This record gives sequence, C-alpha cells and structure tokens, in this order.
Amino acid sequence: MLLLVLPWDAEADASAEWWYLRRWLASEARAVFGEVEVVPELPTQAPDRLEATLVLRSCRVLIGRASLRRMREELTQGADRVSAVYATDLTTTGSEASNDLFTLADFELAEARWLADDAQAAGAGAPEPDTCPAVLLSPAAAARWASGVRPSGPRAGLCYEFIDYYGGERADVLPLLPEHLESESSVLEIGCGRGATAALIKQRFGCRTVGIELNPEAAAAAENRLDRVIHGDVQTVEPGEKFDAIVAFELFEHLTDGQAFLERAAGWLRPGGRMVFSVPNVGHYSVVEDLIAGRWDYIPMGLLCATHVRFFTRRTLEDWLRAAGFDRYRIDAQTTPLPARMDALPDSMAPDRESLATAGFYVSIFV
Repeated sequence: MLLLVLPWDAEADASAEWWYLRRWLASEARAVFGEVEVVPELPTQAPDRLEATLVLRSCRVLIGRASLRRMREELTQGADRVSAVYATDLTTTGSEASNDLFTLADFELAEARWLADDAQAAGAGAPEPDTCPAVLLSPAAAARWASGVRPSGPRAGLCYEFIDYYGGERADVLPLLPEHLESESSVLEIGCGRGATAALIKQRFGCRTVGIELNPEAAAAAENRLDRVIHGDVQTVEPGEKFDAIVAFELFEHLTDGQAFLERAAGWLRPGGRMVFSVPNVGHYSVVEDLIAGRWDYIPMGLLCATHVRFFTRRTLEDWLRAAGFDRYRIDAQTTPLPARMDALPDSMAPDRESLATAGFYVSIFV
C-alpha cells in the first residue's frame, strides 16, 4: 500500500477545490499502488503492508500516475528516495512558453516530454529534499525522514503546485479602480480569501475595506487585515452598507444564479460607484483544443475549475450584462500568447482569434 502524506488544515478542509484535488490524487495513486491511505503527516509507526510513502509539500500539489509509476520503478530498482520536480513550459514551447496550467492535457503533455528525456530523469541536478514538491520514500527512508534525516536520490517525476487560492494578491485590479478613492471611501471585496487584495487596496488608497468570504478559516485570517469581514455565502448575505467600489475575482462562474446576484450587488454601490470583476473565457484555445480532442477535464483551479457551474465568452458577458439592465460597462481581455499552430485553422471554421488568445476578462460596471 501507499501512504499519501498530504498536509491538511481547517482551511483546506473547508475548500471544495482542495477536496477535489485530494480525491483526484488518491485516484491517481490507487491506479499505481492499489491501496492508498491519506494522512496529514507522517505517523510514528508505519502501517502494515507499506510499500512506499509519498510526501507532498502542500495540499496544492498535483502529481499524476505516469510520474508515480516512474518513481515507483526507481524504488524497486533500489533507490531510497525519489523526487518529483516542478513543471515548466506547460502550455507551449519556445518564446511562447508559459508556466500557467490551463488544462490537464497541458500537464500530461509536459509530463510525457519530461519523462521521455532520460537525461532529465537520471538524477542530475536533483532538487534539495526540503524543497521537493513531492518525494516518494521507501519504508526505511520514511522512518528516517520522520526523524529529520533527508536521504538523497534521483528525480523521476513531474508535478505542479497551484497558487495559494486564499492568499493570492491581485495587484492587477488597482488600475481598474476609481482614481478618486480616498480615506473616506469604502471598498468591498467579494471572495476576499485571507484579505491580501483588499489589504493592498487599503494600503494604496487609504480607504476602508470590507470582505465577504465563504471559507471560515480564510475569513478569520482576513479579519486581522481588513476593517470588516462578513463570513457567509455571497448569494445570501447582506453587508448592510454602501460602497464606492466592489471587486470580485473569478466569482460569478461559481454562482448558480450570478445574474440575480449581480443585480443585487449593484444595489450595494453608492451613486457613481464601480464594480470590477473577472471571469475566465471558455473560448480560450486550450479549452477549444481539449474539446476537439474529446476532452473536458476539471482541475482544482483555472479555466476548468471543478467548482465552476457557469461559463463565459465575451458575447455571453455582453448579453448577460444587458439582460441585467447595465448599459455602462467595459470589458477588457486578459490575453495569452496564441500558439503558432492556431494559424493553421482554416477560415471555413471562422475562428475568433481574439477569443482563442483570451484567458479571461475584466469587467467594469459603472453606476
């Protein structure tokens, strides 16, 4: 059996995204090792029938069966410890390379390229044990690891670590906010996480900041940084005050009735206020290529986040905003390099190259 050591705390326990990744990891591990037991830390005594222990650096690490299979082979050939390395150049190659993970297929292609390069998997330049995102240990090495001894060994797998979902700071929103914000102004962030972005807004403009957050642990952390934090579902809570600006990042695709919420949230703005939010674009080339290949793979975060229930293109957004009664808005594209292979699309398909190059949109609503 495999012992999967997956760091886990109350914040992760309240996150549907990290639960999705946890289940996916366990499924991939079972495909290679059969029986899998998931624990938050190394136990003092190893379970019976233990074949190996996989130690992940955080609950945000993704590692698949192809890498696990190769790492297991290294153990069977006598290695005590086998590490995985971080994936790079995930979405394409050359000058257009990106470390952003758009789809699971992107990761699988990068993994296949990496595993096919014997020189990379030979162990040269292996990362230090304490910085490895994923380490597979023999039972003897796991016992030494628990006592603080970090054995060396080859690298034989590729993995990806998602960003800190609740701790991210979105400095990209600052240019979209009203320039006249000041100490007497107030800004609401919906889905504030631990409050990093709202705290940045407070620092930049000197204004009052309020957050709404569903995850109770993240909300509690945000209380130390913001003037007020409301814990609850944005579709049911009422802040009971008005704001000069409202920001929300990657929110509406998670809501079952985003239009109704948008109309209600607009009522929280003072006259002359502004709402700024962002949504992913389902027309991005990575999703389109997946569909052509017959795939639609959910991942914990990103364009195909497992908790998305609504999907948008520019036209969808425009129709949606007009139906909600808004006629003063601006939509700005968040673009990514378009791979050269997209040039081969025939004109008969009427490709929208702007949409294919757009990973998401900023939407600014003026009231």
